[in-house]
Amino acid sequence: MFSSWGRPAFVLPLFATLILSSCQRQPTGVLRLAILRFENLTGDDSLNWMGRAVPAVMNAELAGSHAVSVIDFGALHASDRTLGARPIAAPGISTERPGALLAGATVILYGRISRVGSELRLDAELFDTSREKIARVFSANGPEQQGVIHLADTLAKALASPVRTFATGNDQALREYAVGLESADARSSMAAFSGAIAADPNFGQAYVAWAQVAAGLNDRADAERVLALATARGPAIQELERARIAALAAELRGDEAATMRALEAVARLDPADVGLFRKLAQRNLGARRFSEAADSLKKALEVEPGNPELWNDLGYAEMFAGSLTAATTALDEYRRIRPGDPNALDSLGDVNFYFGQFAPAEKYYREAYDKDNAFNGSAPLLKAAHAHLRTGDLRGADTLFNQYLETRRKANDPVTELRRAEWEFLTGRHKQALERLEAYSHNALALAAGLVSQLNAQLAVWELQLGDRLRAREFAQRAQTPPGSPLAAVARFLSDAPATPAAWSQRALALLPRPADERTRNLILSYALLLQNDFAGALPVLAGLYQHSAPDPRETLPVMLAWAQIETGHSDDAARLAMRNPIPNPAPDLFASLAFPRLLSLRADVLEKQGHKEEALKYRQLVLTLGGPGGTFKPDGTR
Repeated sequence: MFSSWGRPAFVLPLFATLILSSCQRQPTGVLRLAILRFENLTGDDSLNWMGRAVPAVMNAELAGSHAVSVIDFGALHASDRTLGARPIAAPGISTERPGALLAGATVILYGRISRVGSELRLDAELFDTSREKIARVFSANGPEQQGVIHLADTLAKALASPVRTFATGNDQALREYAVGLESADARSSMAAFSGAIAADPNFGQAYVAWAQVAAGLNDRADAERVLALATARGPAIQELERARIAALAAELRGDEAATMRALEAVARLDPADVGLFRKLAQRNLGARRFSEAADSLKKALEVEPGNPELWNDLGYAEMFAGSLTAATTALDEYRRIRPGDPNALDSLGDVNFYFGQFAPAEKYYREAYDKDNAFNGSAPLLKAAHAHLRTGDLRGADTLFNQYLETRRKANDPVTELRRAEWEFLTGRHKQALERLEAYSHNALALAAGLVSQLNAQLAVWELQLGDRLRAREFAQRAQTPPGSPLAAVARFLSDAPATPAAWSQRALALLPRPADERTRNLILSYALLLQNDFAGALPVLAGLYQHSAPDPRETLPVMLAWAQIETGHSDDAARLAMRNPIPNPAPDLFASLAFPRLLSLRADVLEKQGHKEEALKYRQLVLTLGGPGGTFKPDGTR
């Protein structure tokens, strides 16, 4: 289509040279390109739209390249919440560069649009972010009456070859599309995308953008209508955009299998789209397909082998998949790339803790804390205390925990006393924890920080675990200060009179009637059933929650499910869940004590049924050291 138009003097693909020059200083992989908004130097404001149109054309044409991974408009502006909103129609060199760097750009293209007589001219510089210098300078020009698409195409072909043909040759359609990308509100964007489709009914990118905006407004009917219009165009729309349209349509229908098939088709057609591989990984994690999630991240790392966040994500995916070796390998690479980052050490601590390797976990956590005492609110020190606790040395764990508390006091953390009480309760000192927290609930500092509701809700949960429902109700009533506290509502719900699963389900629905609250509703329902020892009623609720929720290293849901499985005679099902260790949560957790030290007694049950009596005995002895025979939960009301 564009073969007869002129090109700049140098036509060899630029990235071949850049990749060769880069291989001495960075891992092998494609270059991460951000094309910023071009600056309009013509003096004609009616051409401002071209500033966004040029990168839009180039981004689309370079999609699918094996030499370059393009940072699209959405990713470029994903950092706006962090960096603050910037004038979207201003030249990209002044407004989009910070977002490009945050998105991991290794090369950035800046450009200008000018008019020379009856011709338009594009001038551009390719900036190498690692060397902090301009790598190449180039230009393209042609008759203004032929429009800007062929000029952008010329620049794209100078960057990589081959490139895709742009989805439209209609400048009016491109203009409406560019206006839609930069419109100040969603309705204006959709109107512009509609105009683009009116100008060219086969313009796939416009359909995708329109449907995405409609879906973002929760206007499902409009999104489905737009996607149906696009689907009706059949092969007149390019294959890559058809795959994206299919993915959006399947996602709106809630068809997970079709969504994954469509996303995999997009990945095949655009193999350098790191964001897409991350999305595939997230969806696989959400379905607890851990090996598939790890595979998606590995494909992303083929594109960006120097991306430490991807290595970190891979470490956790491999952890969930059950491989300490693979997780450690990934996180060691993260540490190699960023040797000064305490998070790499903290992550290594997490995966070792998860697999029960508590001595290495403590070592890594201590190293993370030593590298940066303030990292994540000194959380590595708290996790080191938990790792040490698992060795059975309560005194040594207390020493580490007290060191952590001192860092929180110095930071003026108002929940320091809550953290201390939680630690005491988890380590079997129930009476001490209850007295400390009740006293603190009347303290001026707690009142000033608005913690009264949280403290009393925690006291209510602990009393329920200890079998005193009447006392729990008293604390639930106190938790209603201030009025309307959601924690108070949960505490009041849990301390209600024992009932059948059906009755509890109706209570939960009355408390949280919105469909959007379904997960929270089922969580508190499962807690209520567990706290009255109705394990048969809790089991299907917990199984559904587990099946339909993404994993979290700190999640205690697997412990709850294993508890219900063991109590209902399904020990074989519980074995895998009970042999992993949730990572300690740095934030106070209302229900942490439901999972620990109970996990230790569950593990002893599993090991005993498997015939490992000596190992089971070690866990039972540790349970006795920390929390008594029931691991904090005593349904007969004894303490």
